[in-house]
Amino acid sequence: MTESIYPDEYLEFIRLFNDERFFEAHEVLEALWRRENGTPKPFYQGLIQIAAAFVHLQKGTPAGAPPLYQKAFSHLEPFLPSFSGLDLNVLLTAAHQAIFGHTSFPKIYTPRGQKL
Repeated sequence: MTESIYPDEYLEFIRLFNDERFFEAHEVLEALWRRENGTPKPFYQGLIQIAAAFVHLQKGTPAGAPPLYQKAFSHLEPFLPSFSGLDLNVLLTAAHQAIFGHTSFPKIYTPRGQKL
């Protein structure tokens, strides 16, 4: 079995996010974000903020989602089009549609041919 090059919390975040367990996803990635001092720190912060935006939608407080999405976008924009195995263009577009267009919650996809 090959070990992942990605931290366990990051992989757990993706699993929880795709299961629409956004609060738990936020919490697990926050632990990694707090320890991080390098380049991925704002990347993790952006992902945490996207998850938090969807917590607002799930809790019935949709007004809280757009500001968090905007903050997330500002943190993730420098990492476009992809970073740490994630296709950020797809994620940000789907998150925008879910928050502003009231579509279903997005899933996190990896760039073509890349496995996490």
